[in-house]
Amino acid sequence: MISQKIDFVLPWVDASDPKWIESKFKYENVNDEDNHTQTRFRDMNTLKYVLRSIEKNAPWYNKIYLITTGHTPAWLDLYNPKVELVRHDELFIDKSALPVFNSSAIEMNLVNIKGLADKFIYLNDDTIIVKPVDKERFFKDGKVVDFFCHGWIPRGELFSKIKGSDTWVDSLNNNLRLINSSFNSLHLSKEMLYSSSYSTRCKIANFIYKNFYRELFWLTHWHHPQPYTKETIESVYSKYRDEMIACSHNRFRSSSDLTQYLYRYWHLINGNFVPYKHNDGFVAKISNLKYLMETIDYLKSTKDINFVCFNDQMSSISDEEFQESRVLLSNYLETIFSKKASFER
Repeated sequence: MISQKIDFVLPWVDASDPKWIESKFKYENVNDEDNHTQTRFRDMNTLKYVLRSIEKNAPWYNKIYLITTGHTPAWLDLYNPKVELVRHDELFIDKSALPVFNSSAIEMNLVNIKGLADKFIYLNDDTIIVKPVDKERFFKDGKVVDFFCHGWIPRGELFSKIKGSDTWVDSLNNNLRLINSSFNSLHLSKEMLYSSSYSTRCKIANFIYKNFYRELFWLTHWHHPQPYTKETIESVYSKYRDEMIACSHNRFRSSSDLTQYLYRYWHLINGNFVPYKHNDGFVAKISNLKYLMETIDYLKSTKDINFVCFNDQMSSISDEEFQESRVLLSNYLETIFSKKASFER
């Protein structure tokens, strides 16, 4: 019987840590495929509120595993049993891959978290749970709650011409190629393909895929906290160990990356999920101060959102505007989560 305990897992980096900056500068290559500038790692100061939001709005959680390169938040009580720090040198199966500055590489090693519950929820350090949520939002009948919505066109040359290409798109395609190498047919129930919670567009896309294609070329995602079972990540690691270890050696983002969605694709293609497509998340792609102000106004007026991802898209703005945005966001989150969590000093 699968344990009813549910953990949260999230990676975090303190981009102001002098040792981390020195290490990153030592290994980065300006000619690499993706942008490794310091702006990619600028911190919007959301971690404290992410953790407060878990304790306030998901009080049924068992433990929070915080993955770091070794630095720790100054406000965190390191002796509190509700939060456990997992250093990269404890997490990585192949230590020769370290140091690493690539979240995809980190995600390939989740199987190595000691003591992790049979059920866990993976999220990023910019995703806030803004309203109370039940366990059943993530797990039912011992399975993850998720949805299967296939796409219309592959993320190939045509997609690249329309939308452009980057290492994130490449990594999703890499996930799909691995999954397709193991499965050549789809055996999902009608409910998994045509759940009443799916949009008409999704149902039509699934019908076309089911009847006219043999391989996956696109699965729609939600940018919510993502539920997984330990059984899934262990099965994926057992199946794709070599590919995952290779990805672990990508210190920075690379077109050969895999991502945590490889685990999701596995439980979807195996039918190990309860189908339901929630529409309770919002991704705020913060590109400037004005957009952030508009986003906060929107969040104050809406009642249908459970999760908000404050995605930093401000790599091109000045440090001054970034700092103003950081203060504005912190002040807003403090009004919602003013009470310290039990694991804060």
